[in-house]
Amino acid sequence: MKLKLTWLMTLFMAFVMQFSFAQEKTITGTVTSAADGLPLPGVNVIVKGTTRGVQTDFDGNYSIQANVGETLVFSFVSMKTTELKVGASNTINLSMEEDVAVLQEVVVVGFNTKSRDQLTSAVSNVTSEDLERIAPSVSIDNMLQGQASGVQVTAQNGKPGQTAFIRVRGIGSINAGNQPLYIVDGAQINEEDVNAINPNEIESISVLKDAASTSIYGARGGNGVVLITTKRGGKDKDAVFRINSRIGFNRRLKDNFEMMNAAQKLQYERELGAYGLNVGEGSSISSDAEYNRLVALGHNWEDDLLQDGVVQSISFSAQGGEDKTRYFFSLGYDEDTGIIETLDAYNRLSGRLNVDYDAKEWATIGTSLSFSSIETTDPRDINNVQNPFRAIYDYNPYETVYVQDDAGNLILDANGQPQFNATSAGYPVLAELTQNISSRFYNRVIGNLFLDLRLHDNLTFRTQGSGVYEQYRRENYLQPGSVLDLIVNGGVPTGSKTDNGSFDFTYTWLNKLTYNNTFNEVHNLEVTALTEYIANNFRSYSANGQGFTVGGPSVLDAAATPFAVAGARSEYSIFSVAGNVDYNYDDRYIVTGTIRRDGSSRFGKNTKYGTFFSGSVAWNISNEEFLANNDIISNLKLRASAGTSGNDQIGRYASITTYGPVAYNNGLNGIVPFNIGDPNLSWEENFNYGVGVEFGLFKNRVRGLIDYYNRTTSELLLNEQLPFTTGGYAVTGNLGEMVNKGWEFELSADIIRNQDFRWTVSGNLNLYDNEVTKLTNTGEDLFTTSNYYTILRVGEEVNTFYIPRYAGVNPANGDALYYDTDGNITNEAAGNEVALSGKSPFAELDGSISTTLDYKGWDLSANFYFKQGNYIYNLMEMNMLSDGDNANSNQRVDAFNYWTTPGDTNVLPRPNNDTNQTSDRFLQKGDYIRLRSLQLGYNLPSKFTEKMSIDALRIYVSGTNLWTYAPHYKGDPEVGIGSGETQGTNVIPGEFSLYSYPTTRNLSLGIDLKF
Repeated sequence: MKLKLTWLMTLFMAFVMQFSFAQEKTITGTVTSAADGLPLPGVNVIVKGTTRGVQTDFDGNYSIQANVGETLVFSFVSMKTTELKVGASNTINLSMEEDVAVLQEVVVVGFNTKSRDQLTSAVSNVTSEDLERIAPSVSIDNMLQGQASGVQVTAQNGKPGQTAFIRVRGIGSINAGNQPLYIVDGAQINEEDVNAINPNEIESISVLKDAASTSIYGARGGNGVVLITTKRGGKDKDAVFRINSRIGFNRRLKDNFEMMNAAQKLQYERELGAYGLNVGEGSSISSDAEYNRLVALGHNWEDDLLQDGVVQSISFSAQGGEDKTRYFFSLGYDEDTGIIETLDAYNRLSGRLNVDYDAKEWATIGTSLSFSSIETTDPRDINNVQNPFRAIYDYNPYETVYVQDDAGNLILDANGQPQFNATSAGYPVLAELTQNISSRFYNRVIGNLFLDLRLHDNLTFRTQGSGVYEQYRRENYLQPGSVLDLIVNGGVPTGSKTDNGSFDFTYTWLNKLTYNNTFNEVHNLEVTALTEYIANNFRSYSANGQGFTVGGPSVLDAAATPFAVAGARSEYSIFSVAGNVDYNYDDRYIVTGTIRRDGSSRFGKNTKYGTFFSGSVAWNISNEEFLANNDIISNLKLRASAGTSGNDQIGRYASITTYGPVAYNNGLNGIVPFNIGDPNLSWEENFNYGVGVEFGLFKNRVRGLIDYYNRTTSELLLNEQLPFTTGGYAVTGNLGEMVNKGWEFELSADIIRNQDFRWTVSGNLNLYDNEVTKLTNTGEDLFTTSNYYTILRVGEEVNTFYIPRYAGVNPANGDALYYDTDGNITNEAAGNEVALSGKSPFAELDGSISTTLDYKGWDLSANFYFKQGNYIYNLMEMNMLSDGDNANSNQRVDAFNYWTTPGDTNVLPRPNNDTNQTSDRFLQKGDYIRLRSLQLGYNLPSKFTEKMSIDALRIYVSGTNLWTYAPHYKGDPEVGIGSGETQGTNVIPGEFSLYSYPTTRNLSLGIDLKF
């Protein structure tokens, strides 16, 4: 009996265990989109009521352990969450439908988020997914080129870590700044701070372009607003770890012209010697042996001064959340050696922590905090012998790197070291690069703290404090005994050190109250009221010492003689109140109104405050019943807006009379006026209006928009030169007006869209038109400190070129000819400057053409950027085709094409010492098209990633600036800064080219790992 009972119990337990194991099994399946049938990667699949969960791979596949009777929960951004019960089948496939309610929160606008359907304004949005398809860059603004209509992006130059000039809908000001307002998670940053942000941290970038979207920012939004939103954690999301790493190489873009080699340059010098010009070695060579010796020394100075730069980048992030806490954490390191042989150009360490915590059901606190530390080592960006990028063109190819005797042996100095050859330039740039060390250090903290209170079901309140702190330091050490040190100190080894820097702190306190309600299910109302206080505190210092020990320490404390010390401080603040009303009727008719009043410390005591407003409307035609179930029109919306905004980007104390110290009469102290103030100095004002249409066809396989805008800037803040009898000061006043208008077009289409293959082609086109309509009180022409070759004139474009006109070469004698102001032929260029109507540094149109292809695990994306209608004064060509003026330096090969015989045409002028004069001979169209970005990626299939216990692995190769076609301009047509130290801070982007750090081509290999 006992044996029988034991046998029955054993049979029963085996049955239970068998039943139990039979219930737990592996469920597999594929998740796709109901809209187009494409697989959905990254869908969360969780067993309801447990912590067991997985994500779908790139092909939409998943595999999870579950019991019969349990429920699988499928969730994905912008899709309806779906629950399916596990039954007898081991396969559960799902076609997920779009969740319209979720799709409504996709664009950040002002201080809120809105769906594209609810927008009444012109906003361009770039997501993190878009950025991942673009060849990466250290500075995020460079990655925006060609990505958004109406947003023109020009690289300032090719220096590692350098930011870009971003102009939203053309030129909005002349002297008062044209850069847009940059906001990172609520914190206001400057244009030069953008490179402090790691692109891998960014969730989305919204560019606000019209008054309807920018007026909520008042004065600060006059030139558009760039809103950068960083990544945050999600509720009930398992931690996702991500590693991004890449390595690549940079190389200077190849010129579209050819410089002379040693034999050619010597021959050119011989020929110029026949004209009586004593230039270089060639004009005085007395024997063939000497000629052959110099030819044998021929080399390319670019090989000696430049290198292929190495780019390395790695970042790690963790993102997730629980019921009450969400987080995003990241660390990144970027390094770019640059293309100068002796310098390690750029490195950046960055970190971010974003946290949201639900302290109560009605209260959430959070923070966005980032830190970056950047170190750069720069060459001189100046138009003289200290600039290596001038040296590679100027140095003759037969000149050696080190000093040699006639037998080719190195001549050593007193220490037994080779001596750098000063060359025909008179100064060896390699000595500058190795002996004069200049480094810059930037530490930046960008962050905010906020408290969100849900006071009522329909009423919320946010208080937020944001801040940006920058600590900048520059160290410039001139080594004792170096070439430059001996020059400036009469041959006595001395050495000097200069430390200068600044502390810049901007903070913002925002308080915002929002009421949101829906009445009768169709009337949607949102009302926002806010106050904002912004203040900036800036401090700078400089200290210098002389007298250092050769080979000794370089800190200032080691200097024998303190030389100079200086310091300065400045402050400004803005206080604002604003209100916004959004009314939406049944997602068909939308009306928005905004008003804001700003007070700025930068303006006169009588005019500190300005009031700015906007109104906009939109009609979602596709939501009307007469377009319901339309097979052709998926989306159709009309919108219109009008409003005002301001601009206060001028000097901090321009409205008041200031004085400064001066020494006179052998060291006596005194004061002189620095600025003549105006208590009525007031806001620069913008009034702009626009209309637009957005459309989607054939289930949104074809998408596009058309926008027109017109923007009048009045009360232009300009500097007017006072008569010298009153001291000759330039006084800032409200002295002009201009009109800026244009068209924007966007179009994209899914040429092929099925489960295995998707091919999308997209493009945008922007047309710009600009005219100065009023200047000063007299209407006379105006020059500012920014104008080198351009002028401001009523009836012309902003910064129209103002130079003499070249009339070609006199075929009888080879003289250069010019037109005088009346159109007559003359030999003199100076004094015959005229405004060249229709020719300015600003483009008439620009845009891009992009394509993306996805085939199973492969993806390919390419972006072409184009620009047309701008002109550039090519100072580099002026030096390289100098007609004998600058022939001690190397020249282009086409310099041989000069006049030699009466009757010669289509030639350069006869070489002499007074031919190379400023004229439109060197003014060239800057039209170009460039393969800006190309990327090929591969996502490892799930059958491999599952074995490796990771979620996803993507490997990619990418390139930037791979091909350029510039039919008219000799050189790189993407010109931002011509010469940084020559132009200073007053830069007209693209006015002239002058040996700034060149644009580079990059090739990179990268890996993106998620686990």
